[in-house]
Amino acid sequence: MGDDVTDGEVTEEWTGPRHVVLERIGHAPRCAALLDIWKAARVGNVMAARSALDPIILAKAGLLPFVWVLERDAGGACFYRLIGESIRRNFNMPMRGRYVHEIFDQDMSRLISSRCERILSEAEIMFTSGRVYRDGKAVYYARRLVLPLRDEDGTARFLIGTVDQSEMGRDTNRVDNPRFTNDFVAFVGVESI
Repeated sequence: MGDDVTDGEVTEEWTGPRHVVLERIGHAPRCAALLDIWKAARVGNVMAARSALDPIILAKAGLLPFVWVLERDAGGACFYRLIGESIRRNFNMPMRGRYVHEIFDQDMSRLISSRCERILSEAEIMFTSGRVYRDGKAVYYARRLVLPLRDEDGTARFLIGTVDQSEMGRDTNRVDNPRFTNDFVAFVGVESI
């Protein structure tokens, strides 16, 4: 693939061994740190509670600027509860309290929403890697980890994610009308982590 953006997501989901996914996460320092924090916060449960994630631990790991938390509302739509400053700056807009469909175009919104639904309903983690585009040109390469979180009643209702990114071009400070493609997409059940 060149630097020009292609229409739609063409990557097939990884169906290979789970250890390959975990190795790839291990090569993305922020993703690996968030996974370790999430696993420690599970306290004997298959999924961590949102309330069990300590912001001080996230800050000490250097993750807060690169973390986002989404909440699924009663109608099934996801909105941003928390957005790290680095993420907000990349998008050059306030995101807290806004729904996915208010930030992304229709195709991206559908893709993100379907992935969020899968992570929550199937109790899976998701790891992806690929280019992020602005005005049809790749601006950075991102590795993302998204994890489910339960509420106090045990319902999977929140997602926490982080990104490791590497610059690919100029003007990486903001992404107007962001588009992304993935060269790797993997889901792993939380019970096997």
